[in-house]
Amino acid sequence: MDKVQVFVRIRGLNSNEKEKGEAKIVKSSEDKVVVDEKTYNVVGFGPEVNNEQFYKSTLQKIVHQGITKGVNVGLVCVGESKSGKSTTLGVANSPAGPGLVALTAASVFDHVTKLNHFVGVSYLNIYNDKFADLLNPADKELKIKTQASLGVYVEELSEISVKSTADLMRLYDQGNKVRKILELEMNTPTTKSHTVFTIYCEYRTAEQTLVRNQIQFYNVAGLNHAQEQDVSKSLKSLETSISQSVSGEQVTGFSGSKLTQLMKSVMDKSAYLMILGHVSPTSKSSDTTGSTLDLLTKCQAITLEPKPNTLDTKQLIEDLRKRVAVARNAITSQTTGNIAKEHIAELDNSLASLSAAKRLQWDVRERASALAEEQRRETLADQGVLEWITQTAGQIKNNTSSVLLLQKEKENLVAEYKKQRETVDGLKSELQSSISSHTSLAEQPNQSESVLQESLSKIHKLRDQLKSGNEKLRDLKKGVKEAQDKLKLERTQSASTDLETSGNFALTLMMKKDEIAHLKRDNKQFLDEEQDRLQTESVQETAEIKLSATQGNTLTLEQIVKIQEQHVQQNVQLAHLALHVQCLQAENEKLLESMEALNSAHRVETETQKARNLLTFRQYKEFYEEAKAATSSKFQDLLNSCIQDCIFLSSKNAELTEENTDLKRKLKHYN
Repeated sequence: MDKVQVFVRIRGLNSNEKEKGEAKIVKSSEDKVVVDEKTYNVVGFGPEVNNEQFYKSTLQKIVHQGITKGVNVGLVCVGESKSGKSTTLGVANSPAGPGLVALTAASVFDHVTKLNHFVGVSYLNIYNDKFADLLNPADKELKIKTQASLGVYVEELSEISVKSTADLMRLYDQGNKVRKILELEMNTPTTKSHTVFTIYCEYRTAEQTLVRNQIQFYNVAGLNHAQEQDVSKSLKSLETSISQSVSGEQVTGFSGSKLTQLMKSVMDKSAYLMILGHVSPTSKSSDTTGSTLDLLTKCQAITLEPKPNTLDTKQLIEDLRKRVAVARNAITSQTTGNIAKEHIAELDNSLASLSAAKRLQWDVRERASALAEEQRRETLADQGVLEWITQTAGQIKNNTSSVLLLQKEKENLVAEYKKQRETVDGLKSELQSSISSHTSLAEQPNQSESVLQESLSKIHKLRDQLKSGNEKLRDLKKGVKEAQDKLKLERTQSASTDLETSGNFALTLMMKKDEIAHLKRDNKQFLDEEQDRLQTESVQETAEIKLSATQGNTLTLEQIVKIQEQHVQQNVQLAHLALHVQCLQAENEKLLESMEALNSAHRVETETQKARNLLTFRQYKEFYEEAKAATSSKFQDLLNSCIQDCIFLSSKNAELTEENTDLKRKLKHYN
């Protein structure tokens, strides 16, 4: 019998914590985690372990088993806000490397690529127990449905088919951007919402056996929000479900919230399950850290009985059609009201199950996926954010020929630069080795002059090659930088126009932050390359000094003084550069603060304007209602007056008719 896998990841100190000099109080040691002096028997991973290392050590095994055996897999990430849950699952261009979603997707496609398969994804946001489709954020009502043969699913949730890991990550990254937009619209941090990303994997083996499984990633809202009403309901329901699972009771806690209703598919003991805690390292988070580790300790006692998905879509559809036919025949043959109602309910349920089962067929899902993709683009275009959403970091889709040519040019230059870098590194190592060998030969007594001269010639030749290689390397780096600048300019001109002219300041701010982050990474790469260049030049100069020493040359006092003066000047320049970097960092932080303040002020102004517009609308509405009532009253009075006039005229007409009749009679009498 399997047990749930339980681990915890410990976040490293962030820049603010380092600046404040905060100390780490959370440490991991073998299979234990220590917080202050309290020990928890949970396997912990520190910040030195990246996502790929963690995946290979833990999740990869159950993902592989789930794919090959057709068993569902669930990963539930819990912990306080800003403890690293989103980074673990995957954030575009994160220094932690590809997240668990991307690594899992790679495992899925590695297994099914050569087989007849279907892979699809969905992405769901849960806030205040309400659903939002992050892949197709159209205004539609999403409801949880439960069918005996199909399990728990969300009706109307978009499922989009994917053909590769890159395709899957494109949708995942875009879903995260939609989540940012929801945060702006609801004026609520995403840390208060849950997300569920699902990979649907189905394939046929060489023997044509159908294998299907779902891999679900749950990002649970921060435990530090547990006291807030919109989060506490889900967290309490989750804790109740875990407690009941541990005690062996019948689990009834799933019904407590929308989140746990969905979790039933991975927490009913029939799936492989991993619960991954995330904690912050400092004392200010000690309470939430303790709560997280207590929850993880409790989860370790949950036992599992993984079962493969045995659902055969074709057989299920046939069985449901038979049930529909039986229910219809029963309805047409029965006359008693109560019996007819029972069969009507059976018919409704069978038809609903049949409709859901038909949607499981691959061709139907592909058509539904294409329709969902089209609706999705229309929805995002209507909201004015299509360009920003579809520009997934690292995979900006721009079909113009100029961008494609620039991209190809940059890729070729980068490949050539890497190749030249390897050549230079090889020459550097060979030069150092040759100098060491020459030094050893020079120290040997009675060494022939021809051997020393040959060794010396080799060193000079390598030094010239290294110098030439460095020059070529600098030229290539300059070419890469120019190509990168051209590409960035071309993309910026085509990508930023729609956002900046749409008036959506908050989204524009997000885009600018992304640009700053890219610039920081580019600058860091540039500084690292410059450091390598300086080290190479230092090695060359050191080699020349050693070579000169082996030849019996010594430095004069004047040369020594000159070198020392150069060293002092370089130290001054380095200090000045370090100060300049600090100033730039301070200016950058100040700029970001100003942008944040401007965004906040803009948001307040927008909300105020919305309130004013609403008030104006209400005033106009009240004026309209009053005018309508007054007009209606006047019209009614006029109508009543007309009716009275009509009655009066009718009465007068009757009197005149009667008088006319009398006059005619009298006139006839006189005649």
